[in-house]
Amino acid sequence: MLKKVFCVLAVFVMFLAAVPAEAADFPEKEIQIIIPWAPGGATDLIFRALAASTEKYLGKAVVIVNRAGGGGAVGYTEGMKARPDGYTLTTAVTPLAILPHQVKTAFTYKDFEPIINVVRDPAMFLVRAEAPWKTTKEFLEQAKKNPGMISVGNSGSGGGVHLIAMAFEKAMGVKFNHIPFSGGGPSVTALLGGHINAVSVSPPEGISQVQAGKLRIIALFSEKRFDMFPDVPTCKEQGLNFAMGQWRGLAAPKGTPPAVIQKLHDAFKKGMEDAGFRKNAKDMAVNLEYLSSSDFAKVIAEDDEFYGKLVKEIKK
Repeated sequence: MLKKVFCVLAVFVMFLAAVPAEAADFPEKEIQIIIPWAPGGATDLIFRALAASTEKYLGKAVVIVNRAGGGGAVGYTEGMKARPDGYTLTTAVTPLAILPHQVKTAFTYKDFEPIINVVRDPAMFLVRAEAPWKTTKEFLEQAKKNPGMISVGNSGSGGGVHLIAMAFEKAMGVKFNHIPFSGGGPSVTALLGGHINAVSVSPPEGISQVQAGKLRIIALFSEKRFDMFPDVPTCKEQGLNFAMGQWRGLAAPKGTPPAVIQKLHDAFKKGMEDAGFRKNAKDMAVNLEYLSSSDFAKVIAEDDEFYGKLVKEIKK
């Protein structure tokens, strides 16, 4: 009889040891968010602000870890391999649906569990304030006269703003010299230093420099003007039928328990709704767009198909 009791207790202990993370008091320690680019870029700035606003709702610190390299591949590979317990997240940005179509990667979007989408922003080209071009059409005319001579920086080869720049040149019938950097921050720094002619970015990259009069928006790939810069027309307003942008959210490694995903979603949603974060987003000209885990998953899958076709067309 005593032996049977011990056997039952042993099985019970083993059961407790195997209880998934969703049944524990999650989170019990700090949570890390991997940013697959260098500090200072759009994703870095946005999610540092979101991490700060979300900590009080999670009850634990949210730490940003930058893992630049390979246009995002280094960070996404590390995020994919992380333990699926909810303590290591990765920013799910448009390049997650692009890179696997451009180069051989260890991951695809299917290796992640979407948590929440936070931002959907248009892309834009910036130039220095003293640049000779005043309109998008003047910029394109120069590019047509000098194929491959106008250098356009981006946050990494194969990234979202890089592909958008390539799609723009294809649509406009011009040829740029694309220069990759380790993130949006370094690309803007290179433009300020006069090392490149223009840069392809998304807000808030370069916004403070535009406000300071050091840079200008030469091409805005948006459906409507920025409230912060009402005098800057979109490409469509200038007769150029082109508009593209990026989404930015959070994802966890595949296999993360649904209850953990839900708890993370709820906390980061509260962080998004926090007055302090919303003010930061407005100051950075960031377009907030909440999507639930399931809706975000649909957008990622749809864009994976879209960009797969686009990459093939661009390579022709």
